[in-house]
Amino acid sequence: MEDKLHKARLGDLLRQGSQEVGVPLENQQIEHFSFYLQELLEWNKTFNLTGIRDPEDIVIKHFVDSLTPLPYLEPFGRLLDIGPGAGFPSIPLKIAAPGLQVQLVEASRKKVSFLKHIIRTLKLHSAIVMQSRIEDVELPGEPFDTIISRAFAHLEPLVKIVSPLMEPGNTLVAMLGPTTSEDHPKLADCALAENLELQRVVLLELPRGRGGRTLLFFTKI
Repeated sequence: MEDKLHKARLGDLLRQGSQEVGVPLENQQIEHFSFYLQELLEWNKTFNLTGIRDPEDIVIKHFVDSLTPLPYLEPFGRLLDIGPGAGFPSIPLKIAAPGLQVQLVEASRKKVSFLKHIIRTLKLHSAIVMQSRIEDVELPGEPFDTIISRAFAHLEPLVKIVSPLMEPGNTLVAMLGPTTSEDHPKLADCALAENLELQRVVLLELPRGRGGRTLLFFTKI
């Protein structure tokens, strides 16, 4: 009974948190996230997939945070996730928007094994995982509509890696920690040096006081 109550409480936390960031979830999607959470907690005992171990923190800092770009994405677009680790943000995005075509590029073999397990078990069609450093990967000829990453603490190394992979009009979404209005001109100049133009800045606070986040949207020029 206690496990069921705990699961229900985490489900309510995810449902409320996702609504707060503009991504309402259906019951089946909540169930998928519940499975994802339990598997992440179990695998994490052996493989240390994430340093965040509290289930409530995982729900907000990983799941809800990963969903924040979705209101700004094309729901049937092609998405490349660089350095997703245990699947963030692309697996939550795929669960919430099944029409997305996602490709994940991850260097860690243990994390790739976990990602393939989640994708296979949840039957997340049009989701592919590649084990590679992004600098070494051979991508398909058709460009991705959007490249996204939550793996970089600073913008400069991300734009240097990503810009050569993009075609004019493609979008990069950089998910960073808290920033201020004073930071944004510097970030824009950093990206412009790599032929990426800053189009949108979204500042948000995660639910339950879990911290500030910044979404930066760039277009290749």
